[in-house]
Parts: sequence; C-alpha cells; structure tokens
Amino acid sequence: MKRLIIGITLAICIFSVIPDGAVQAEETTASSVGNSALPLCLPGIYLSQQQDCLALGPSQTLSGLAKIGYTFPPKPPVGFNPSADLATIPYRYIKVTADKKPIPLYRTPPEKRDDPAPQYQDPGFKYFSYLNSVENDAGLFYYTKGGYYVDGEYVARAAVPAFQGVEIREPVTTPFGWILSTADVQSAPGSNQPLTGKKYYRFNRVNVYQCQDASGEEWCMIGLNEWVPSRLIAEITPEKTPPEGVTNGRWVDVNLFEETLSVYEDNKLVFATLTSTGLDPFFTQPGLFQIYQKKESETMSGAFAADRSDYYYLEDVPFTMYFDKARALHGAYWHSIFGYPRSHGCVNLSIADSHWLYNWANVGDWVYVHDPSGQTPTDPAYYSKGGA
Repeated sequence: MKRLIIGITLAICIFSVIPDGAVQAEETTASSVGNSALPLCLPGIYLSQQQDCLALGPSQTLSGLAKIGYTFPPKPPVGFNPSADLATIPYRYIKVTADKKPIPLYRTPPEKRDDPAPQYQDPGFKYFSYLNSVENDAGLFYYTKGGYYVDGEYVARAAVPAFQGVEIREPVTTPFGWILSTADVQSAPGSNQPLTGKKYYRFNRVNVYQCQDASGEEWCMIGLNEWVPSRLIAEITPEKTPPEGVTNGRWVDVNLFEETLSVYEDNKLVFATLTSTGLDPFFTQPGLFQIYQKKESETMSGAFAADRSDYYYLEDVPFTMYFDKARALHGAYWHSIFGYPRSHGCVNLSIADSHWLYNWANVGDWVYVHDPSGQTPTDPAYYSKGGA
C-alpha cells in the first residue's frame, strides 16, 4: 500500500508540472469520457484503450510520455565510451602561426638566428608533423617529418581534440544526439516560455523525445519540461532500412544536415559520432560510395579558390579512408568544430573516432552521404575532386 501511495503521489506531481500540449498523450474517446460509471484507472502507463476504467489525468500523461520513450526514472542515452587509447597516435604536430613572413627551413639547426635558410615556405594554413625538438643559442627548432628544422618562432604545438563518439550495443528506441553549444533550457517549446535555470553544454549527450514548431523554429524535448531549439542538437535517428544498393547490411551513414556519422553492421547501429563535412561551396558530395583505399597516415594539401587563398598543407593526417575521389573519412587534429561544416569536402572526425572507424572498416565498405534538408547540391558536375 505504501508503494501504491508513493506511486500515486509521484504521478500527480508529474501531471501537475507538464505544460499543456507539451506531450501528445493518447486521446480519450468521447464515449469513454461520457461513461461516468467507469472509475479512473490507477495511475500508470496504458498504451491501449481500457475497458474497465478511464485512463485520464496522471495516467493519460504517463501514457503519453511512455509513447515518446520517456520513462521514470529517465534512461540515459544509449551508448558506451570506446577506449580512450584510440586517441593515442605516434604523431606530434606544430601549426604555423606566422601570418606574412616566409618560414625558414633548415637541414641542421642554425647557430645564429639570422643564419640564412636553404629553403623557405610561404605562411598559411599549415601543420607539420615533428619528430623531436632541439634548443640552442639561436632558439627552439622542431625537426619535421620532411627532414627540416622549423624555427619555433614561426610555429606552435597543436593539441589534439579529445572528443569521442559512442559504441552502441543495444537497440535504440529513442533518438539521441549531442548539444552543439550552450543551451538554456525552456520549460515548454518556444523562446517566450519560462526558463528552467538549467543549462546543457557542448558535447553533452541527450535523448530527443519529440520535436515541434514554436516561435518560428523547431524545438525538441530532451527531458521532462526541458526544451531546446533543434538547431542546438546534432541528432541521431537510427535508420530502419539500408540505403538502396547496400545489400550486406554494412555501411557508414554520413548525415550532412545533422553533421553526424553512424555505422551499421548487420543493419544495426553500432557506432555514432559528430563530423565536420564540406563548407559551402566545397560540399561533401551526396551519394553512395565505397571505400577504395585506407592509409594510416597521409599528407594532404591543396587549394580551390582562384587566388589559392585557401591553400592548406597537413602532414600525417591519420586514419584516412578514401571513398569519393580525394574525399575521405579521416581524423582531424587541426580543429574541434565537430557538429558543424568545416572541410574542403572530406568527412572530418576526431582522432579517436577515425581510429575506431579505421579499425572497423574494410576496403569496399559502403559510405552513404545524404542531406535530408535537400540543401546540398546533388549534380555530380558541380563537384571537383575534393579535399581535406
């Protein structure tokens, strides 16, 4: 009896704080409402029409929440953190910080700072992979993979982003996703609704129970009386059927609108994470492709603008999997803006995520790139070879 009283009290409290219209509960028929001879059902979850009681009040609210996957206590988003060792790689990086000065490259460390260098490299968006460093009276120098010493005055050490996606080992019944930037939580959908005082932060993982339009944009419920704009969430909704052309139940799904990557094996979601795909106008081409080459590391360089102002040079890009000309799935150590477009057409992943995918993927595996919003060009004539 004590348990029943506690359950009834909890259900009444829950019912009292659910805003009108926040949850689409099962509608009660007019005939059942009019049948005053039937008693109210005990507070609980009723997913079908009851013949001997009326599932109204708290029961109607609880049932509506259950239909969208919300339980008491609420379940955390599915997924397990992969091994942190996946972020360990045998490379160290320095980034060019000089804006205008040419960068001197030496075969041996100079004895004086003003010693002429045998070779210079233009400044720009460039990262070197270095093996070691030495310091003498002339300053600090980094010995790079290319066999040159780079003056430390022109570069700085680069920190590798630590973000990781999740392995999935159970059926996903509720969509989930990552918060992309600090989100103030509203108590109901709409920017004019009261704030709860709660905040979510970048890379927090949340369940997404339902979404609806309010205040001119889409809002999503991520908890009881917790709503945030959908633009602040990169959402994973598992695919129920493979893309047309995939017959072995094994593929990598790249969602350009959500900036997410999902991995399927035996038609089941087994891994999910955030990506950074091509910036406008260097979009990642939608379509169905196959991984045609895997390389543990790769030096990438190129420019697409007519004045070559977007030139980049990146040494030891790790865990590269080419699938569409020069477009590849690979690790990105030069940024952590996962969840937003960032690349010249490749699919950027964190080091740990690219390592996980590299271990899983085989040459010949399918890569399905798509944009549910329809905003990405689909005409193959639009696309060049692509890049990092």
